[in-house]
Amino acid sequence: MIRFFRKIRHQLLAEGSTGRYFKYAFGEILLVMIGILLALQVNNWNIDKTNRIREKKYLTNIVVDLKKDLIRLDYLIKFRTNRLKGDQKLLQQMNGMPVNDFDELTKSVVNTLMEENFIPNNSTFLELSSSGNLNLISNDSIKFLLLELDELYKVNKLSIEHETFDYREYISKSAIQLIDLNQLSPVFEGTKTAAEQQITKDNFNGLFNNRAYKNGLFITTFMSKTNIEAYEKIKMKSQKIINLIVKEK
Repeated sequence: MIRFFRKIRHQLLAEGSTGRYFKYAFGEILLVMIGILLALQVNNWNIDKTNRIREKKYLTNIVVDLKKDLIRLDYLIKFRTNRLKGDQKLLQQMNGMPVNDFDELTKSVVNTLMEENFIPNNSTFLELSSSGNLNLISNDSIKFLLLELDELYKVNKLSIEHETFDYREYISKSAIQLIDLNQLSPVFEGTKTAAEQQITKDNFNGLFNNRAYKNGLFITTFMSKTNIEAYEKIKMKSQKIINLIVKEK
């Protein structure tokens, strides 16, 4: 094709048709420019098509991550709610309320040793952020909600660090020193009753008179309330993102 155009130019110059030569040269340049623009446009279409495929994959993985989180959040909200009730009742019993159910008391005490926290499944979002590919998400609403959710994750992480320190410093240390877990565990697991294990209030006197444990319980009830609210916010935001992504597809 290039040889063909060159032959025409030489022929026009040989004939002395300068005007026609320049018109032809201009047309040739214009044709080349159009070809380049078309090639660029095709390349842009290909890039956009590739990006949309990548975006779809990222969004699919985000939905998978968030659905896992919703299951975990439902469990944690239930766990925290039950633990909060148990901790509040323990505090009342430490303040003089009569103990009528030693099976319940035993389970509540052992339950104060359980650590359950929320660690998000956010590997897909972290990959998007660290690789600079967050702009692949074309829907700004989804993008902004993901950023807001990430901020909630950061607050949750700080809460875990604070609560873990308090738990280990006040609850765990005191309980391990002052109760016999080997005696209490069968009741907690439901294989034996407190009566069968010969558990009475005397088994808890040391713990009930321990100020560190009592203060730890008070802090834990406050943190449980805070965490339940935080989990509800994360759950609501996660569900909203899932709904938007499903709608987007």
